Amino acid sequence: MLMSRQGADTHHLQTLVDAAGPSRFHVDWVHGLAQAAQIARDAGESEYDAVILHLDRAKDHHPNAIRAVSELFADIPLVICGTSDDEDAAVQTLTFGAQDYVVMENADANTLIRSIRFAIERKRMERQLQSLVHYDSLTRLPNRQLLLDRLTQAIAQATRQESLVGLLLLDLDRFKLVNDTLGHEFGDKLLADVALRVNDCIRDSDTLARLGGDEFVVVLNGINGAQDAAKVARKIIDRLSKPVVIEGHEVFVTTSIGISLFPNDGMDKNALITNADVAMYRAKEEGRNHFQFYTYGMNASTVEQLTLENDLRRAIERDELLLHYQPQIRLPDRRVIGVEALVRWQHPELGLVPPARFIPIAEETGLIVPIGQWVLQKACAQAKEWLDSGMPPVVVSVNMSSRQFHQEDMLRTVTDALEESGLSADQLSLEITESSLMKNPEDAVVTLRLLHNMGIGIAIDDFGTGYSSLAHLKRFPLQALKIDRSFINDVTENSEDAAIVRAIVAMAHSLNLKVVAEGVELEKQLEFLEDAECDEIQGFLISKPVPAADFAAKFLNCIAEPA
Repeated sequence: MLMSRQGADTHHLQTLVDAAGPSRFHVDWVHGLAQAAQIARDAGESEYDAVILHLDRAKDHHPNAIRAVSELFADIPLVICGTSDDEDAAVQTLTFGAQDYVVMENADANTLIRSIRFAIERKRMERQLQSLVHYDSLTRLPNRQLLLDRLTQAIAQATRQESLVGLLLLDLDRFKLVNDTLGHEFGDKLLADVALRVNDCIRDSDTLARLGGDEFVVVLNGINGAQDAAKVARKIIDRLSKPVVIEGHEVFVTTSIGISLFPNDGMDKNALITNADVAMYRAKEEGRNHFQFYTYGMNASTVEQLTLENDLRRAIERDELLLHYQPQIRLPDRRVIGVEALVRWQHPELGLVPPARFIPIAEETGLIVPIGQWVLQKACAQAKEWLDSGMPPVVVSVNMSSRQFHQEDMLRTVTDALEESGLSADQLSLEITESSLMKNPEDAVVTLRLLHNMGIGIAIDDFGTGYSSLAHLKRFPLQALKIDRSFINDVTENSEDAAIVRAIVAMAHSLNLKVVAEGVELEKQLEFLEDAECDEIQGFLISKPVPAADFAAKFLNCIAEPA
C-alpha cells in the first residue's frame, strides 16, 4: 500500500514503483488520512505488507502525520518518503513510529525495494523484542509487566462502567515436589499444559498471565459480582483436577486460588495482587485445591506470620530452640534401639510453638539450614552425654531437610558435629526424604556413599509419599525405610493401606533394609505391624517426644544391649 499527497513528487514515486516491476507490488493509492482511515477500517491490516507515507514539507506537520499513520496501521512497517532538506524528519522518523526514511531525489527502484524490505525486517524484530519484554518465554502468556498494564486498564474501564474487576491468583500445590522428583524440564512441560487448560476457562476479554514459577494470575474484566469470580475459580479447579500424561507419567495437579475484587479489596493494582496473594495462602492453609476470597481480617494473620518469621530468625541466638526425643523400639522384643531428635521452639511469649507452625516458615525462608545444623550439633552432643553417663548406646536419628542435604558444605557440617561431640559415626543416622534424594539422584548417590563409608546410617523418611522406584532405591546405600504415618493411620481398617505396608516391608527386606513404622498410636496397629514383620516402630503408643532428661529416666532400663 502506498500513501501519497498530491504534489510534484507523487509522480516520481509512481515512476519508482513502476520501475520496480508492475507484478512486484499491488498498490493502493490514497490521498489524505481520512481515506487511509477508511481503508484501515474496511480492509484491515493483514492485506498490506508495508505502508509508504510521502510527506509534503510545505503542507505536512511531520510528527502528527507519522503518529496518525502509525496508529492506523500499528502492525505494518512504515516507510517515510521526503526530501534531503528535511533532515529533522529523517532523524525523528524512528521516534515517531516509522521503520525507515527514503530521500526522494536520490531514490531509484532498488533503493525503494531495499527500504521496504528493511522496514519489514525491522518491524519483525520489533515484534520479537516486544514479545520478549511483555510475554513469558515458556507459556507465551503475558508476564508481570504486561499484566500490570492490563490490570490498570481493567481498573480504569471498571471505574467508568461502575463494574467490578476480579483478580484470581493461582499457585500450584506441591509443584516443587514435581520439579525435585521428575526434573525441571518435566515441570516446564506441566506449566505449559496448565497455562493451556486455565486459558480454556476464561473469556477472550480476560487476561491470563504468568507471574513466575508456578504462579498465574487471571484478570476478569467487567464482572457483576463475587459469584462470577467464584464460578471461574471452580471451573479452573475442576479443569486442572483432570490427570495429564507427560513423558509417560500420569500427573494430577491441584491449585490453590486467592481472589480479590476491585474496588472492594483494593483501589490499585498492587493492593489487588497483594490481597489475592494473602487469600491464596489462606486457601493452602485450609487444605489446598480450593479458592478463598480475601477478607480484611486476613491481613492481621499475615502480620502475625511475618512477626513469627522475624522471631524465628533470632531463636537460635536467643537459645529458644530445644530438642525432644522419641524412642524407636525393636519388634518383637520391644527394646529401645534408637531415638529420633525433634526440634521444638520455646517462644518467650507464645510458649511451645508446634513444629507444624514454624518448620514450613523455616523451609520457605531458608532458616531450615542453620536450624538443621544446630539440631545436628545438639543431638550428637546429647547422645555422647548419655553415653558418658553410663547409658547403653542408642542410635540418634536426625532429620535433614532437602535444602540442607544439597548444601555444598553438608559433609563438613556432619563431620564437625561428630568431631566436636566425640560421638562415634555409627551412632548417628540421617533421615532424608525421597524427594530430597530424587532432586539430583546422581549427586545424592555420591554423597550417601561418602556418609556410608564414614559409618553413618541413612534412612529414607516419609517413604511412600514420593516418586522413587525400586530401581532408584537399589542405587543408594541405605539402612532403613520409614513408612509414612499416613499409611499407618488406617492400616487396620483400610485394606489398601494394609497391602501397601506389607508390600513396602517385603520390598525393603528384599533389599536388606530395615523398616520403621512412624505414627503408631494403637495397640492393634502394633499387632498388625508385628504380623507384617515390620522391624521397628515409633509413635505415641510408646511415647510422645520428651526432653532428654525424661527420656533417660523413662527408657534407661529398656535400651537394647549392643549387638
